[in-house]
Amino acid sequence: MTETMGQIIKRLRKEHNLTQEELAEQLNISAAAVSKWENDTSMPDISQVVPLANLFGVPTDVLFGVHGTEHTEEISARLKEIYEIYDGCKNGEEGPTALIILDKYRDAIRTYPNNDTVLTEAMSFGTMIIRDNESDLKTVIGQKGIDDLANEVIRWAELVIKYSSSTGLVLLAKRKIIDIYIYRKNWDAAFALAETFPNTADNIRSFLMTDLKHAVGDTDGERMQLFGNIHTLSSKLGYRVSMLGNLYMNEGNLEDALYCYAFLRNMVEAMYGEEKYRPPFHDDYYPMYRFPAECLVKLGREEEALELLSEGVNFILAQAENYNKKRYLDVPLLRDYPFGFGHDGNAEYHDLKGRLVRFLECDTFKCLEEKPQYKALIRQAESIK
Repeated sequence: MTETMGQIIKRLRKEHNLTQEELAEQLNISAAAVSKWENDTSMPDISQVVPLANLFGVPTDVLFGVHGTEHTEEISARLKEIYEIYDGCKNGEEGPTALIILDKYRDAIRTYPNNDTVLTEAMSFGTMIIRDNESDLKTVIGQKGIDDLANEVIRWAELVIKYSSSTGLVLLAKRKIIDIYIYRKNWDAAFALAETFPNTADNIRSFLMTDLKHAVGDTDGERMQLFGNIHTLSSKLGYRVSMLGNLYMNEGNLEDALYCYAFLRNMVEAMYGEEKYRPPFHDDYYPMYRFPAECLVKLGREEEALELLSEGVNFILAQAENYNKKRYLDVPLLRDYPFGFGHDGNAEYHDLKGRLVRFLECDTFKCLEEKPQYKALIRQAESIK
């Protein structure tokens, strides 16, 4: 027999161990109103549907008896569609495509208003396009549109903070809010929110699980946890080393910058061996190859710079060739740890030709334009279809 909305509210209230008075208090309404809902003598106002769904941890359509409470497959299908739209986006289409994707996230949030995955994906995408595609977006929606989107991202993040039971997602949501504060140069608010982060929260669950697996003698489980620990720590170390190198380079401290970039390349080679073209921080080919090549040119070491640029081109080509071909790395430090390269077997490595051309062309390399090796690299990039 189909449940009425009142019966659904009553069932969900009891599942959450709430009295009518407690539910009413959380919704800032009277207990009598809740009683009328459950007796089907009245229905919630439309403005109360989303807060009700958020409170019970269900999509809004559950309150209307349209679906059950589990929607993993439907959510995965929606997100897969979004990933495919962005994968198919070509240069110059980033702004309009981003707006299409944002509308799809908004529609998903209306259906699943408190779902951690949907909200997290939406806020992360919104933050990314504000940070990376501001000028492109501005031509489409203007500065007011970007400001409105930033406010929307903050609202999504605040929903995660309010309703998520995952400490990791709550911290990620706070980080996205900080990213918006940084974009707005609201430094005081950014520092104040950063101060709320606990010093020991980052990855503590993963390390604790490793210790527990060891304590119970679960060697296979312990091994997988250690793979995850190493993946996380190496990614963070590589990213921070590259940031330090970039700082040195911007300050004109080129030798120290080269040391950092060489450390990054050596770490990749030491950890991944023959798999070195597929490290976890696999998009960091600029600090591994492009930036140190710029430093070498500025130091007059042009032949060394050309060798690095050639390595970098091979790195990018190997990424494209390996994209989606396998999900595991056959190296002792990460064996059997799954890596996702692409969203499905039909995805393509986005804009390979553009990546190569952008990697090779910059003002610093003007002095290399007559070098045969540099010309050959440019021809190789431009020959990509």
